[in-house]
Amino acid sequence: MSLLSLITSKAFKTAAAICLSAATSVLFSSDAAEPGFRTIDIGHAQLNVAEWLPADSRDELILALPGSGGDYSRYQRLAPLLAEAGYHTIVINQRGIMGSSGNLEELTLSDLAADVIAIADTLQAEKFHMVGWAFGNRTSRMLATEYPDRVASLTLIAAGGLVPALTQPGELSRLLGEADLPLAEKIRLARRTLFSPATDDSLLQDYATNLRYWPDARRAQRNANLNTPVEQWSAGGEGPVLMVMGEDDLTAPVENGHLMKQRHGERLELVIIPESGHVVGLEKPHEALAAIVSFLARNPAH
Repeated sequence: MSLLSLITSKAFKTAAAICLSAATSVLFSSDAAEPGFRTIDIGHAQLNVAEWLPADSRDELILALPGSGGDYSRYQRLAPLLAEAGYHTIVINQRGIMGSSGNLEELTLSDLAADVIAIADTLQAEKFHMVGWAFGNRTSRMLATEYPDRVASLTLIAAGGLVPALTQPGELSRLLGEADLPLAEKIRLARRTLFSPATDDSLLQDYATNLRYWPDARRAQRNANLNTPVEQWSAGGEGPVLMVMGEDDLTAPVENGHLMKQRHGERLELVIIPESGHVVGLEKPHEALAAIVSFLARNPAH
């Protein structure tokens, strides 16, 4: 199923044309490509964040969460493009990741959602856009459910949780949990679990070479998920939702998106991007950007 067969609005087509023509030159050459880092004290924790600032107004704020046990680098190709498009983008390194502190025991998704709200409060952001990638989608949906008045829009990237993964049991855990694996084995496992067969080998090598995960944080997040019934978070509130899915994703199969669309109808937009997998924003950042910018423009925070 093609991307344009799913989203056909003029707004999307316009955004796609702008992004594909202008974004390439800023991906790694622009100053916006390099984030700033700071630590935000929220009382019960101190959270390190990566921040990309737009050239002009900072009114439209995106708060983003990476996948399980992962850091900001999942957004390294997408976030600078969002900033270039005018969105103040902050990716949160959650408890236990890149120097972020805080209790890791007996957490729930509500606890992790409250961390994000505490950051928004510190930033004096009454309303913002929430983005969750992979496991981050679950905390993001929990936040949109518990704090509906704070969320202007909810974007879910590679969002699973409803349909079982199609990967072989244990392969993703090996990739993320065994830091001493040979590079060739990391590349093999990354191809099998995260990337599309169509993705160039050079991107996999870069990913595997720079792979960083925090096992304690990953364990805490997994337990938070287990401690929270799925029916408490799966709907993602009642506001507008965008799901961006890789057509070749085996870890969060596209059936998750189809099921969500069946359940939530008009309030949910589904974009399936061909030749991309679970790391769709790394593989196809321009296509993901086009879908997200079109959606955010129709659901402004201010």
